[in-house]
Amino acid sequence: MGKKLGRLVLLIEIAFLAVSCSSNHGGLKRVMNLDKANLTWRGDYDNKTHWMHYTGEWAGFGWQYGDDNGLPSANFDNYDQIVVVVDSVSTDTATLFLNVRYTTTDIISSESAPVFNGKTTLHVDLNPEHKSHVLEFYVMSKYPCDMVVKSVVLSTATRYKKEHQLKINNGYIDAAEFKGYSDDAMVSFNYYAGGEMTHVSDSGTIEPMNNWGIGIICSSADLIGNNCPGRRVILKKIGEQSFECRLGELRYMLDYADADDEHGLYWDVWTGGNVTDVHILGATIREAIN
Repeated sequence: MGKKLGRLVLLIEIAFLAVSCSSNHGGLKRVMNLDKANLTWRGDYDNKTHWMHYTGEWAGFGWQYGDDNGLPSANFDNYDQIVVVVDSVSTDTATLFLNVRYTTTDIISSESAPVFNGKTTLHVDLNPEHKSHVLEFYVMSKYPCDMVVKSVVLSTATRYKKEHQLKINNGYIDAAEFKGYSDDAMVSFNYYAGGEMTHVSDSGTIEPMNNWGIGIICSSADLIGNNCPGRRVILKKIGEQSFECRLGELRYMLDYADADDEHGLYWDVWTGGNVTDVHILGATIREAIN
C-alpha cells in the first residue's frame, strides 16, 4: 500500500489551504433564487440556465450584498451554513471553493470539495461572530471551466443521535460499517500528529507549515487503481484533532471495489515538514435527526 506520486503532488498543491469537509445540513432553510445571482468576475453567468462559464483562473460567481466600506450587508444570523449543489462541471480536475466574506472582519470562511462525475456539493460554515454582516458569498474556480448550479441553500445546524464507533483495521473502514445510515449522517475522523508545524522552504529557511496537507481519506480501490478523488487530511495543529463529513459526501468512494472486491474507505497519510508521527485515533458516525 505504497504512497503514490500523484497523490503527493495533489497534497502539496493544496498544502496552503485549510480544507476540510465539516458541515451541518437540515433544519431551517432558505432557498436562494438562482436567477438573482449578481456577482461574477472573469466569467459569464446565465441567470435562466444557471450556467456559469469561468473564463480565467480564480474566477467567481455568487451573491454580493454590500461593499468593502462596511455597509450595507446581509444578516444571516438565522443560519449556520451555506450549501451549494453543483449539477454539472465540465471537468473533474476543476477545483471549486465556496467562500464567504464579511464586512466586519478580514476572515474568509472557505471550503472546497472534489468533483466526481461532473458533480459536487460545497458546504461552508458561517462564522458565528460575523454572520450578521455578510458582504458576499461565491463559488470560485481555480481553473477555467463550465459549471451548472442546481441549488443554493442557507440552513441551520442539524441535531444528531448518539455517535457510533466505526471499526478500523490498519486504516481501512469496511463499507458495511456505514450500512443503514442516511446521507445526512455525520462521520468524524479523529487523528494525531506529532512533531513541529514547520518545514524547510526553497530558500533553506525554516517556516510555519501553514495547514500543510498530510494525507487523504480515499476509496479502498484508490490503493490499486488511483482513480478516485478523496478527502484531504489537513494538519491544523500538533496533537489530537479531527474533521467531519456528511456520509453523502463519501458515498462515491464507497461505491468502488478493490482487487479483492472489497468496498470501503482507507486512511492514507504521509509526513511533511517536521511532522514525525501521524495516525488515526478513531472514527465515529452519528445519524441526523431531521
